[in-house]
Amino acid sequence: MAKRYVLLVSDADLSAPEVKELRTVVEMRVPGAKLIEVEGNPRAVIVKTTNDAVRFLREPERVLAVGGKDLTPVLTSGAVGNLKRRARGARANGQVHE
Repeated sequence: MAKRYVLLVSDADLSAPEVKELRTVVEMRVPGAKLIEVEGNPRAVIVKTTNDAVRFLREPERVLAVGGKDLTPVLTSGAVGNLKRRARGARANGQVHE
């Protein structure tokens, strides 16, 4: 099955314990998914998953929340590098979802 990556952006910076909790939640809700932290953007994480699971993560009613912070799916790609560049650039340009 093809790998897909989903960039999730939080409405505030995520602490290390919140990332750990989010990792647990994502891996429970989406079997086989892995959470990738984005260096340089404490509001962004990437979920490595499959085409079928991407639909689940992108559904508007499937809000992921941790520590009172909501995470919104921003972009989906087949290449993790594209999402990392996008997440770092958005932070640098002040374009992170508020």
